Amino acid sequence: MRLGLIGFGEAASAIARGLKQAGWSSMAAYDAVQGDAMKAKARDAGVEWATSLDELVRQSDIVCSLVTAGVAVDVAKAAASHLRPGALYADFNSCSPAVKREVGDVIKSAQPAARYAAVAVMSAVKPHGHRVPLVVDGDGARALQEALAPYGCRIEVLDGEVGGAALLKMCRSAVLKGLEALFLEALAAAESLGVADRVLDSLDASFPEHHLRDLAWYLVERNLAHAERRAHELGEVVDTLRSLGMAPLVAEGGYRRLQHAAAVRASLNDPPKDVRQWLQMLARAHGI
Repeated sequence: MRLGLIGFGEAASAIARGLKQAGWSSMAAYDAVQGDAMKAKARDAGVEWATSLDELVRQSDIVCSLVTAGVAVDVAKAAASHLRPGALYADFNSCSPAVKREVGDVIKSAQPAARYAAVAVMSAVKPHGHRVPLVVDGDGARALQEALAPYGCRIEVLDGEVGGAALLKMCRSAVLKGLEALFLEALAAAESLGVADRVLDSLDASFPEHHLRDLAWYLVERNLAHAERRAHELGEVVDTLRSLGMAPLVAEGGYRRLQHAAAVRASLNDPPKDVRQWLQMLARAHGI
């Protein structure tokens, strides 16, 4: 069985490496970034490089989309007409339930005989690789579980219509990305006067069993590495809450803070050398 990966960033490469080590033999990848470094990363992971999206999809039994939420539907549209009858399309992107359903509609409209799995990735991929916890719904959910579980993948199938797994992911993201926005705002302000460590000391003293300092630095570091993607994910949370008739009072504020961070990051010619410098840059960037 051949597995095709659309997008070969951090998550896809970590999953591919794990599957290869677990014995999955036939994998290929395609990414819009066609540089030598990307191709070398695929070779190092034991993954063939496809020269086009069409080629990848036509030659794959399972197609996994690991791009970004903002282009998930467009990628599905580009791939759908090239799917084999009976092929499985798995969307791993951090999208709202509405976007997951739209992706499924795109797949079924173009290739009615294809199966669709809407995947919610329930933890950071890099530490876990292919064993990252997944919750999946859609008519292809059990087929994905049956194909990947023997290789160590941790897949929970959620019965019911497409969207339940995505809602689970969005509610998780509301908390984690909201905390990220809150830590960015508080620590950037504190760092402007050199008291960020004092703030973290106070938090750890208030919650001595929970290591909030470690969580804070981890989230700030993830924001530095993936500012735009993380802002977009909290935007998906905002859309999800509105679709449920709930005013996203907290999530929308967090989304604006992560958007601000993403704009600052995009404006820099040279990335910050570490998370403390990132906080200092955010503290100075009041006008962006």
